[in-house]
Amino acid sequence: AAFQHYQDALKLNPSHRHAHEYIGEAYLMTDNLAKAEQHLAELRRLCSPIPCEEYQELKRAVDNYKKGK
Repeated sequence: AAFQHYQDALKLNPSHRHAHEYIGEAYLMTDNLAKAEQHLAELRRLCSPIPCEEYQELKRAVDNYKKGK
């Protein structure tokens, strides 16, 4: 259900940084690194040139996920 809510939020506002962060973290919980990295890339685009907090948090989560695998 969480995925549907985040996707709905992103349909309403494709630039919603928190939704990208949270859905990316949710994808990591389901072992879907590729999808998490897609949202990380979108945050990189949205937060450029200075990384925003949401990007930094998801980047940290992705890096920790990779270390654990």
